[in-house]
Order: sequence, then structure tokens, then C-alpha cells
Amino acid sequence: MMNVTSTALASKAEAAIRRLREIEGVSVHADGDAIREVHVLTSSERPPKNIVRDVQTVLKTRLGLSIDHRVVSVAQAQAGSFPDTAAAAPAPVETPVAAPAPAARPEPPPARDERIRFESVNLFVSGPRTQAQVELRWKGLPRIGSASGWSARDESHKLVAQATAGAAQEFLADPMAIGVQGVEFVDFGRRRTVVVMLSLLANRQEKLVTGSCVIEQDTPQAVVLATLAALNRVLGGLRVKEPTEYVLRPTTN
Repeated sequence: MMNVTSTALASKAEAAIRRLREIEGVSVHADGDAIREVHVLTSSERPPKNIVRDVQTVLKTRLGLSIDHRVVSVAQAQAGSFPDTAAAAPAPVETPVAAPAPAARPEPPPARDERIRFESVNLFVSGPRTQAQVELRWKGLPRIGSASGWSARDESHKLVAQATAGAAQEFLADPMAIGVQGVEFVDFGRRRTVVVMLSLLANRQEKLVTGSCVIEQDTPQAVVLATLAALNRVLGGLRVKEPTEYVLRPTTN
């Protein structure tokens, strides 16, 4: 029989996992202070291994729990398989009324995705070392950046910003160095905000930019969004690399 400690741990873990995007349901089985099984139902089309990494990250950052990826099972539901009561209501029938044909207008050009989009962020802790991995998407192209360093809390936030900058650099055809000057946290009333300062070096000229994001779900994601808020102010007019089949990166020891 599950004791009080197991029940409380399972409830906290389920609440943390439900904060992840596109999670439709979750069930956690705990034994004492250890998690034995995690069952996740998601509507995401991302690979299950990415969902498992998200679960590991949120349990580590929010509850301080390290779990083996083999205890997590992921079930992916087809889009639209969850009922929407608002959408189920029949639409009112309207009687068509003849109207004069509108004057012909030129079709607007298709909108270009000028902003870099966030896809995922993961932190992998191995003893005193931590690796941050960030996936971004820009103009239809996905890119992944990574950075590694010591496992101190403040250092991990900077690693996330560095991984974000590294992924952004892989989009660019124009030479530009992106450095992370600092990651700070500021309290506004009851809301906590992260502020990231970057240095951009191109054509022997340095420019400092800042971005901020209110922390709503998890801190690593907010750090990525704050870094993108700074980058998106200046990268929209730069040339992007042509799509490639793969990107070679040095392996990390």
C-alpha cells in the first residue's frame, strides 16, 4: 500500500509534469522517496525521447529528483482526439444574402517568420558538470546549441543562455560573435523576471543588447526566451544559411 510520503511525492511530481507543454495526462507511482514509474499522455508530435528529457529536467529542477529514463513511458495521442465542448456545439445556420462582389485587391505577400522560435531546453547533470541543450527554429530551419560547465545554480542559467546563443549562431550566414555578459533575476511585485545581456560583435563593432522574460513555468525556458528577446531585435535583417542535411559538431567529453 502506498504510504503518505509516496502519495505526496507522486502528487508533487504529477503537478510539475503537467506544467510541461502539450501534456494531456500523467500518472506517477512512487515508493517512499523514489519514483518508480511515470506514465505520460501527450498530444505533441515531438519524439518521445524529447518528452522523456523534459520530464527528467522538470523533476530535477523543481523537486531535486533524478530519475532513470527507463521508468518513463510516453503515449502519444492523435491531434483532435480530446473532445472540445465549445467546438462540438453545432454552428448556427445563416441564410446567405447576396452581396456585391468586392473590388479586386492584390494578395499580400506571405508573412516571413522573422523571429527565432523556442522548441525545447534540457539540462543534463553529471556529477559536478552540467550540459545545457537548446533547440530553436527560424525560417523553417531547426538548430541545436549546447554549452557545458560546472553544476552551480547561477552557472547553469548562463549555460542555457550560451546554448541559446550557440543555436542562434548556426542560423547565420553573416559572421557574428555572440557572447553572454550576464543573467540576472529581478523581482517586480510578486513576479520574478530574468534579464539576459548579450554582446554582439560584427565588423569590429560591439553592440550590447538585453532581453527579459517573466518566469511563469520553469526557469530554463524563461532564460531561453529572454535571450531570444535580445537576439530577435537585431537578427531579423541578417542572412540565414541555406538548409543542410546535417551539422557537424565537436563531441564533448
